[in-house]
Amino acid sequence: MRFKGLDLNLLVAIDALMTKRSVTAAARSINLSQPAMSAAIARLRTYFGDELFSMQGRELVPTPRAEALAPAV
Repeated sequence: MRFKGLDLNLLVAIDALMTKRSVTAAARSINLSQPAMSAAIARLRTYFGDELFSMQGRELVPTPRAEALAPAV
């Protein structure tokens, strides 16, 4: 999979989000603030044209697109 034009730091963010399933926990794990992680999610959503994650209660649930990206990340 090619990630042309994507800030590679966002791949670290999506990996943390897939692992932690929480914006705050993922941000903490890669030493970002929660607002910075939220901004990273917004940039990822724009780049991939998909929501990537939805909230179910207090947990982030990846969309099928995010699940498909996980092995490449």
